[in-house]
Amino acid sequence: MSDNGAAPGNSKTKGFPTGLILFLTLLHIVNQIDRQLVAAFAADIMRDLELNRSQFALIAGLAFSGVYAFAALAAGVLADRLGRVKVLSAGLGIWSLFTALAGLAQGFWTMLAARPFVAAGEATLVPTASNIILARVSERFKAGALGLFFAGIPLGIGGGFLIAGLLGPVLGWRWTFVAMGGIGLVALAVLVRLRDDPPDLSHRPTLLGNLSALAAAFRIAPRGFWASLAIIAAHAHTGTSPFVQLWLVGEKGYDPETAAAVYGGMFLIVGLAGTFGAGLLGDWAYNRLGWDRARTALVTLLVIGPLLPLYRLAPGGSLPFLLGMVGSILYMTVLYGPIFAVIEELLPARLKATSTGLNMLLINIFALGAVSLAIGVASDALAVAGSLRSWTWPLLGADVLALLAIPFTWAALRAPRHAPAASVSSGA
Repeated sequence: MSDNGAAPGNSKTKGFPTGLILFLTLLHIVNQIDRQLVAAFAADIMRDLELNRSQFALIAGLAFSGVYAFAALAAGVLADRLGRVKVLSAGLGIWSLFTALAGLAQGFWTMLAARPFVAAGEATLVPTASNIILARVSERFKAGALGLFFAGIPLGIGGGFLIAGLLGPVLGWRWTFVAMGGIGLVALAVLVRLRDDPPDLSHRPTLLGNLSALAAAFRIAPRGFWASLAIIAAHAHTGTSPFVQLWLVGEKGYDPETAAAVYGGMFLIVGLAGTFGAGLLGDWAYNRLGWDRARTALVTLLVIGPLLPLYRLAPGGSLPFLLGMVGSILYMTVLYGPIFAVIEELLPARLKATSTGLNMLLINIFALGAVSLAIGVASDALAVAGSLRSWTWPLLGADVLALLAIPFTWAALRAPRHAPAASVSSGA
């Protein structure tokens, strides 16, 4: 596969390789749809597999994100050692196969058994694909390119809910899982033809060696450390997404199909504006105004942060509620392009995939897995106690944790914007 007459792996060609980025974005969409199918079909899966809220929270949250977390870190190190395309190709084959097999689950344990394999495969995408893109894109376009790639998140999440709302009544959740697995296997035939630069083995990367070097780099350039904490904290709000349909149906007055269609359609439109739009805004402010990308991220969070409690507490279907839903989706999506550009800018090339993998680990263990499990357990307890807002209060608690991204982004903005390259390289 090539783009603009150059092999996608030719990192010496700097610019905006559109074909490569669009293909990896499409792969990201498939990745996110497969991941979100459990949440999008939450009501049907809970009914057919006879799951309680805690069991569903485990399947949708920690059983997936715990494995995803460690696999993402391993994928980052393996990508630095074996090659990014090889690692991603193996991951795509695994997650597609087990997505299809999850459609055959007959109960809690069989669904639980499939989810870790889906997670392990899907974890290979971000550490590999994002760094393939960064190796090919010039500094002027980095946030926009990453924003386009991470647009796969809202397009995939929205697409998953739309699929549930539109195709679910026709195919059912089981055959939808099987069909999506088949699409991934078709994409694998294209991916294996992608060319990429061979890995730099001069430093013989190992897990412990790369983590030690990354810690040294963050000590020298703490800006990346604070930016990492910001993206991790913001994902506490993303950790509420597996419960959106259950919350909309149980407490906001929606039926399952309407909830899936409304939220899915909203996520497609607003989420695309959040990821790609925020990336373009960050690049524009960087190139035209000389703004630090951390400054753009901070201003954006300050504007949309107050909409999160409005989303939880306003009556379902009301204008304030819909405005809050817009803010919620933006909060999940606006940081990817600007913040990942901030994190990687001071790191040597051989640590970039490892850094992304470590961030994925921490995001999925703490911000997604632990938060999702806590929401499920707290919701069960409140429901038993007779609370009429047994979903709302735990979800609002997660939103409050997510607002910590604001002071962390401020700290990244205040940290030195540049560090001596020799110091970072020697520390790494």
